[in-house]
Order: sequence, then C-alpha cells, then structure tokens
Amino acid sequence: MKKGKVFFHPIEGSGTLTISWTSGPKGDAIEAKKGQGVGFFSHSGELLAVIFDEVQDSQDHQFLEFTHYQIEIFVKNRKVSYSVCDSRLKKPSSTKRKKSRQSKISKSTRKIKVGH
Repeated sequence: MKKGKVFFHPIEGSGTLTISWTSGPKGDAIEAKKGQGVGFFSHSGELLAVIFDEVQDSQDHQFLEFTHYQIEIFVKNRKVSYSVCDSRLKKPSSTKRKKSRQSKISKSTRKIKVGH
C-alpha cells in the first residue's frame, strides 16, 4: 500500500482525522464495524480513505475495523502515526516458526507532523 495523506485540522483540541490513499473519487462511506468513523473502498474492496470522527490533538489512540482492514492511529502533541493491516493477505499458520521468519500480513506505519 502506498503512503497515505493525513488531514487533521483540530479546532479547540479535537477534530476529524482523514487518511487518504488516492486523490480520485471515494464513493459511498461504510461505517466501521468497530471504532468511530467511516471508510471508503474501491469496487474491488481496496481501501481508499478513512475518516476518524473525533480525535484529540494532544494525545489519542483509536482504531477502525472493517471486513478486511484495521486502521490504527496514535496522536501525541499533534504528531500522527498510523498503521494499516490487510487481512486479505495470507495469515501465518498457528504452527511455531523461527523468530527470523516474517509475518505475511501487510502492515505499514507512517509518522506525520501536523501543523496549525
């Protein structure tokens, strides 16, 4: 997954936070199964954007869970980091493996400083 663009402009300490992975049309919003927010997906199910409803700018930790994705955000002093897990990729089996072997679940983390 390519790097997402974070839009976070809190007013009086909180506001919505958007992460977008495309500049094109987003379509209809889908409510998260867990968490407070919505997601936008392509016809093939690829994640296009998410909007977290109410995020504190001083410190916050939230996640949105959808059928195939979980998006997690951390905010501290207006600095935003996020991770995306795509469960459509093959999960590792429950058998024990050597520590050096990596999980096949896609996870990306970005840290972004948001100004006024």
